[in-house]
Amino acid sequence: MIELGKAKRQAIQSICQDSEEVLVRGAMEGTMGRVFVPKLQNSSYCLIHAGDFDYLLGLPPSGGEGALNLKSLIYEICSGDFITPGDERWAAWLEEEFQGQYRTVTRYALKKDENHFDRAVLEGYKKNIPEGIRIRKIDERLYQLTLKEEWSRDFCVNFEDAAQFMRDGLGFVAMKGREIVAGCSAYGYSSGMMEVEVGTRKDYRRQGLALACSAAFLLECLDRGIYPNWDAANEQSVGLAEKLGYVFHREYQVYQLLDTESEE
Repeated sequence: MIELGKAKRQAIQSICQDSEEVLVRGAMEGTMGRVFVPKLQNSSYCLIHAGDFDYLLGLPPSGGEGALNLKSLIYEICSGDFITPGDERWAAWLEEEFQGQYRTVTRYALKKDENHFDRAVLEGYKKNIPEGIRIRKIDERLYQLTLKEEWSRDFCVNFEDAAQFMRDGLGFVAMKGREIVAGCSAYGYSSGMMEVEVGTRKDYRRQGLALACSAAFLLECLDRGIYPNWDAANEQSVGLAEKLGYVFHREYQVYQLLDTESEE
């Protein structure tokens, strides 16, 4: 498999152009992620790796060296990630190639429609925070601070540096003194869209902090003409999204490779 540099991502445009996934489109546009193809010209499929998510798109290889090379690459870079098959053919390919070595995980897609948001409601959530908590927009200093703790790393980790985040990203955090205790930020981005990442430190949960940060993030996105895409990992995340105005769309299945070595 060949990795495409960011300047050569036009090679996968025909494979990915119909995708509505923020991370796929960002990879195609050359703004983020890693892209692998079996050949430089006229590839029939690709693997996109962005953060903890991987996407298989195009036509699956039908055996031979191509399938072996792709399988080897998936073992190498996708361990523990959420692998999203582009369609039923890819789902069947994964299940055949990795028999007994994967588990399926349910995720929850929300509808992509900004008309569901009520600005007045979002403003109310943004202001409804406990005494002593401040909501702050992520700047270069806060960018660095998010990366210092494991629970908050995903707020900014998919950007190359603070300069890229300030240029292309966006995020808000809840501060208690000098500590970040919750936040909502861009996990990834593409033209006109951002993928939402939200989280709260364990000892500050159930105080409305994720809701307040998310409301601030959504309001800023709407002001900029950016759609904040919310893809939920669990029903609790769906509930938070629905409070903000999102409407549930569907459940879907992704795949995760098992750590077979540690189980032996």
